[in-house]
Amino acid sequence: MQPYGLAAVFDYMKTTATCLLALLLMSSAAFAQGSLSISLSSDDPRTEMGPRHDLRDARLAITSRDGSTVFLLLDDVIAVQLSDRALKNLDSKKKEETGFLEELLAAGVKLAVGKSVEYPIAHIRTIEYRDGALRLMSDQNKPVFSDLKVNGTDILRNFSSADAARMVTALRAR
Repeated sequence: MQPYGLAAVFDYMKTTATCLLALLLMSSAAFAQGSLSISLSSDDPRTEMGPRHDLRDARLAITSRDGSTVFLLLDDVIAVQLSDRALKNLDSKKKEETGFLEELLAAGVKLAVGKSVEYPIAHIRTIEYRDGALRLMSDQNKPVFSDLKVNGTDILRNFSSADAARMVTALRAR
């Protein structure tokens, strides 16, 4: 049996946390009474959960057509997060009587959706707007944010062509 190094333990913890986060995000539909569902798939370990960002700190921020998400270009990372409007809609949902487990799950989901999903700019090889979608490829020639959906809508297809073109130009300049 091979001893595990600190890096292997960290990778395991990161994978476990990612799986837990995915579970919480999938449960968000129940939390929001069917009004919000989020899915994210990425096999690139450089895709990480990050803090929620203030839009004023971004070099560029574009909002999806439906207003549910914001795509941000920051100093070192690109980030996707729920918009302030989407979070406010979650807060305004009427709370019904729930049990302890439901409240605990709802608190975990609310904490998770208040974060961002980030990817380091240094590892982005290309960005383009083609066939109505933003397409980002990593330096390993894999899609970045390959399956990112809110309410069943592919977020990278949910930006106006003008906003997407501005993001492409700004990210290429970095």
